Amino acid sequence: MEPREAEIDRLLRRSMAAPVPSLTQDFDRRLMRRVRRSSESLDRYRQIMFAGYVLISVLVSVVIMRSQGLGWGPIAGLVLAPLVVVAATRSTRRTTVVTVRHGQQ
Repeated sequence: MEPREAEIDRLLRRSMAAPVPSLTQDFDRRLMRRVRRSSESLDRYRQIMFAGYVLISVLVSVVIMRSQGLGWGPIAGLVLAPLVVVAATRSTRRTTVVTVRHGQQ
């Protein structure tokens, strides 16, 4: 065994011998209390983070597709098609929810 492999082996053995970490008994309760308190800010940050993720994903996808020689037409179609599906799904869901609510009254 090489010296580097021996070091890694020792590190792994020490790590495996360490006690397993665990959470406190009231962790769930404390976490839910904290989340409820800051749910508005979490929602705002979640939306910002999701929008950033979408934007970066689209940009990376466009760059990769262009580097593979795809034209702008197929790229636009491949990027816009999921957006159309999401918009249609949201519209359908809103219509269904409104129809169900009016039907219950």
